[in-house]
Amino acid sequence: MPSIVALCNLALSHVGNSVEIQNLDTENTSEANACRRFFEQTRDEVLRDFPWPFARTYATLALVETDPTVEWGYSYRYPTDCLMFGRILGPAGRNETRTTRVPYQLVNDSGTPLVYTDMVDAVAEYQVRVEDPTFWAPDFSQAVAAKLGYYIAPRVTGGDPTKLGDRAKALYLELIERAKDNALNEEQPDELPDSEFISMRDS
Repeated sequence: MPSIVALCNLALSHVGNSVEIQNLDTENTSEANACRRFFEQTRDEVLRDFPWPFARTYATLALVETDPTVEWGYSYRYPTDCLMFGRILGPAGRNETRTTRVPYQLVNDSGTPLVYTDMVDAVAEYQVRVEDPTFWAPDFSQAVAAKLGYYIAPRVTGGDPTKLGDRAKALYLELIERAKDNALNEEQPDELPDSEFISMRDS
């Protein structure tokens, strides 16, 4: 898998810049400075764009309070390693449907992020920040490089007069859809049960 430096150099190539970064931590070039400024932001944005399997985790939420409001039964602490909250597992397990999903709400309590829900002993599914690119899927890495190219284009091309950043953005949109499709194809979800209307019609 490519290193962070390799991805930065790929991003530079997407916007027509032939400079090669050797050490992202120490170099004081416009290219290195631009990549340092935008790389982590870009990585986190792409991680939040989709529930990537390599970034998915499950954890039992820490209870904060019972009956925090008149609308919710429990409040839980928002996971400290959470980058994108996905869902709270319900009693239906893997056979969850639109009607059996567990409702929840994310709130800010005096600067502390909390999760409100009516589920006791709530277990959450969410995305974590995966900083090491050796754990990324190859197509995810390509998407990060393309989006990084879009962000750094104005800084490394003198204002991007030829709109190479827009081309990098278009490439990102193409690559991210392919990466999502590949991620979905790597998993086999349960067959969704028939809706109540279909079951009544066929009975």
